[in-house]
Amino acid sequence: MSTDFVPNKTIPFSEIETFNHKGVKVDAIEDGNVILTDGTNYMWVYPGATVETYKKNAGNSNLKIISSDHYECPVFTRYGKNDPTKIIEAIECFFKVILISEYEDEYWKIVSP
Repeated sequence: MSTDFVPNKTIPFSEIETFNHKGVKVDAIEDGNVILTDGTNYMWVYPGATVETYKKNAGNSNLKIISSDHYECPVFTRYGKNDPTKIIEAIECFFKVILISEYEDEYWKIVSP
């Protein structure tokens, strides 16, 4: 299971690639994506993402893509059972932003045009 987060203001991706604040630092850069760590937990950061909106098909539970948009700002992703709290707090403090989870309504207002 994963959870995506987006900042409420633009963050230059180049500053993510050299991030080091409050014990959170870059662990690795793979294929242009950054892995941040607090020493125990990890978050991936992607320079952008394709955001797809789904709708249930009538009469069954299958989902159908109704739109696909490209989002041009860093997307932070927590995978598995990692606890991203320290990483999120360091990002928010350093960049003066709020990271918004995909489970919040505001997330969709940010990533969908």
